Amino acid sequence: MIQNLIQYPSPTIKLISANVRFFNDELLQWITDMRDTMIANDLNALSAILIGIQQSIIVIKEGENYIPYINARLIKHSDVQTHTERSVYYEGISVDVDRYNKVTVVYEDENATPCYRDLEGEAARIFQQYLDYCFGSTFVDRVDRDMKQRIHDHLEFGLVKDAGSCPIIFYRDYFKRGAKYLMWGIVATFFVPFFASKEVLERVYLMDKYLIAGVILLMIGYFFYAQYESRQYKQCTSCQIGNIIGTVAFLMGQLAVIALGVFLWVAP
Repeated sequence: MIQNLIQYPSPTIKLISANVRFFNDELLQWITDMRDTMIANDLNALSAILIGIQQSIIVIKEGENYIPYINARLIKHSDVQTHTERSVYYEGISVDVDRYNKVTVVYEDENATPCYRDLEGEAARIFQQYLDYCFGSTFVDRVDRDMKQRIHDHLEFGLVKDAGSCPIIFYRDYFKRGAKYLMWGIVATFFVPFFASKEVLERVYLMDKYLIAGVILLMIGYFFYAQYESRQYKQCTSCQIGNIIGTVAFLMGQLAVIALGVFLWVAP
């Protein structure tokens, strides 16, 4: 069913979209409504919040298909480029916005199957723009202060007040990034046995054990700091404890595999 688009000055746009928890007929109906609304308004993408559904759902048109990205997140990005964007919400306004030209995203499909994709160019920009809506943000939040003031002055009622949206990047991510760097350092030592003496190998093995301990400490720090940070942004569903535990479990699983390699391969 075709739904009305949320447009300026509706404050609904500042609401944080909740993660989808139930993959049922209601979800399929939401996706159908989003697709029908896209077709009726000739849109190539849509976030659920733009039709008043406060759920983390993005639908993007790819060829003749309409692909749902549910509970989507960026996990990798590179190559910042500037392009002009227009907004479904702020009709008639266009601004230059910096976006990543290459991104890797994780999400779930309508059957709750975990997926990941690499997007590049226009596809990457569209995904990022509509992901912003899920976090209570628009392209206005990505321009400098002078441009934001010009947009504010141009609009009849000024910019919509911030409803307290949570940040897309958290400080807890530095713990996770540090742990990944240490794990890559450990993996690099797997080449040492090919050319090093037994004495050197013993030193490398000892270093790897310290690095493994360092990863564990960073993961413990991540777990506790992430909970502290989540309390600062209670309205942000990406801070749910389930996501925190899932991240720690995933990284600890990677570490277990790497540690097994150290003890079986690097150990003298």
